[in-house]
Amino acid sequence: MRTMVTIARALKEKNRVAGRLAKTRELVGAENSKDKSVPRGVDVAATYDLAKMLRNRLIAIKSAIAEANKPIVSKIIELDEIKSEIAFLNGLDVKEGKFVTTNYGTRIESDIDAIIRKQQVLDEVTALQARADRLQDELDEFNAATKVEIELDD
Repeated sequence: MRTMVTIARALKEKNRVAGRLAKTRELVGAENSKDKSVPRGVDVAATYDLAKMLRNRLIAIKSAIAEANKPIVSKIIELDEIKSEIAFLNGLDVKEGKFVTTNYGTRIESDIDAIIRKQQVLDEVTALQARADRLQDELDEFNAATKVEIELDD
């Protein structure tokens, strides 16, 4: 049954269908090829047909969401890139100073210099996270207010 729902509800349905699809495919994989003496727990052909149906529903839901998101796609992309930048910065090696290590009994002294320093990383992550929070709030409001037509289970 096709129903008008908010994007927020459509996203929940997308995740639910994606989860069912993953479990169904896993079941097909586990039951498909077995020794002839071992009984199968499911009808593999019917389960695979269900997986194809779920795949098609997932495509339809994702397509409806993508179409509805056209007015805010640049914000979605920006948020994704900000999250990527935050992950990069949080993983950036910013150690500085004199370090002594031992390698095969040999003492090695290093004087490490970082161009992008820890405080700069902290400041940038803070600013990026604030922007990400504002974008997420805008997206949440859009998702709660914008409707799409998708198929829901009865």
